[in-house]
Amino acid sequence: MSELATAGRPRLRARFAAVVVVCLTLLLGLLTAPPATAALPVNDPNNVQVLVTKSRPLNPLRYVPPDLVTYPGTGYVLRREVSANLQNLFAGARSAGVPLAVVSAYRSYDQQAALYNSYVAQYGQAVADTISARPGHSEHQTGLAVDVGNASGSCGLNACFATTAGGRWVAANAHRYGFIIRYPDGYQPTTGYTFEPWHLRYVGRSVATEMRTRGIPTMEHYYNGSNPSIKYSADLVAADSTGTLWNYPASYLNGFRPRGRLGAGWAGLKAGFNTDWNADGYQDILAQWTDGRLTLYRGLRGGGFQAPVQIGNGWGSYDVVVGTWIRGSRYPSVVAKDPAGAVWHYPNASGGGFSTSAITRIGQGWGDMRLAMADWDRDGNQDILATRSSGQLMLYRSNGVGRFMNEPARAIGQGWQNMDSLTAVSGFQGPGTYGLRARTGTGGLIYYPMPGNRWGTASGIGQGWQSYRIFR
Repeated sequence: MSELATAGRPRLRARFAAVVVVCLTLLLGLLTAPPATAALPVNDPNNVQVLVTKSRPLNPLRYVPPDLVTYPGTGYVLRREVSANLQNLFAGARSAGVPLAVVSAYRSYDQQAALYNSYVAQYGQAVADTISARPGHSEHQTGLAVDVGNASGSCGLNACFATTAGGRWVAANAHRYGFIIRYPDGYQPTTGYTFEPWHLRYVGRSVATEMRTRGIPTMEHYYNGSNPSIKYSADLVAADSTGTLWNYPASYLNGFRPRGRLGAGWAGLKAGFNTDWNADGYQDILAQWTDGRLTLYRGLRGGGFQAPVQIGNGWGSYDVVVGTWIRGSRYPSVVAKDPAGAVWHYPNASGGGFSTSAITRIGQGWGDMRLAMADWDRDGNQDILATRSSGQLMLYRSNGVGRFMNEPARAIGQGWQNMDSLTAVSGFQGPGTYGLRARTGTGGLIYYPMPGNRWGTASGIGQGWQSYRIFR
C-alpha cells in the first residue's frame, strides 16, 4: 500500500464518522419527533382538499366549481385537474386489464336535491341519509368526486364492485393518481354513509399517498389527528389467561402486526366487543363480565379509554352479539339470546345505555345456538349466523328494520360445532374486503371471505389462541 493511501485512511475514517453522526442525529430526530398534528379542515370549496360532510356543508350552499370540463367520451363533467388525473387512472386500469368507466360525476345542488328526495320517497329518510347526501352536503357538488365502475357494467354502484378485479385494482392504486375511496367499509359511524367502493374523491397525490402510507382510512380521521388505541375495526382484541388485554392490528396480509398492550384486570371477562358504540369515530370496548355486568369503555382520541360505565346487569348467562341490527341506525346495538332461548334486540338510542322501552323479542327456540352477526349477502342488512350443536351454521336473513325475512333459515355450512368467537370483519385483507373470523377447537384462527352469498377461500391466520378471550 502506498504511503499516500495510508495517510488518507484517518481522513476517510473521520469523514465516515461524521456521516454516521449526521445519520444517527437525523434518525434520533425522527424517532423522538412529536407525532404529526392534525391538519386543519379546509373550508374553501375551490381547494381540492375541502372537507364536506353531513355536518360541514359547502359554503356557499349552491357552490358551482369554476373550472368544470367534460370528461372525454362522456357527458359527465368534473374539475379540470380531476378529469386529467382520472384519465391517467383509467389508462393505468386499462394497462392492468381492468377497464373502468365513469358512472356519475358532478351534480349541481338541484340535481342532488332531486336524487336525495327520490331516495327518501323510495326508502324513507333514515336509509336515504346513509346512501345519499343532502343538497349542499354532497362531494359530487364539488366536482372532486366521481363514481366509477367496470366498463362491462358488472356490479355498478354495488358493494360487490369491491370484489371484482377492477374494484381490487382501484382500492390498491387509486392513491397513485390522487384519489381515495371516500367511504370505506366499516366506517359508517365516522362518515355517515354505507360502504361505497366506487366513490372516489380527488384530494391530490400528496394527501392521498400520505393517507395510504399512514393507514388513515377517512378524511375525518385525517383532519382530526386522532391516535386511538384501537385504530381499526379489523384489529383483533383479546384477553390472555393472565387477564392482560392486547390489541393485534391487522396486517392486511392474512395476519397481524406486533401487538400492543391495552391494560390488565380482564380475568373475569365472559365476552368482549370492539365497536364504535357512541359513533364518534373511535373504537370502544363493550365488556360482558361473568358476574353479569355489561360495561362500556369509550375510546379516547389520543389513546386509552375513559373509566368504565356500567350499562347493564344480569347478563352473565346471555349470548351477546353487537352490530347495526336496524339499518340506518346511527349507533350499534345488542342482539342477545337469553337462557330460555329467546332472542332480543336492545337498541342503543344515544350512544350510552339502552333504550329500555324499545327492547323487542325477535325470535325464540334458539336454545342450543350460538350467535354471530354478519351481512352474508352484502345487501347492507346485518343478518344472524347461528351455530347449532349438530355443527350446522344457519343463516337468518334480516329485513333491515328489526325483523327477520319471511323465509326459512338455511344452512350455509357444516362442521362448525367446535368453532367459536365468530366475528364479521371489514378490511382484514385490505380495503373493501369482508369476511368471518373464527377460532377452531384447537386454538387456530381462520378467516372466511364473504364476498356475497357465498364463501371465499378460507385462510389460516394464527395458532395458539386456546386460552384467549377473543373479542367479537
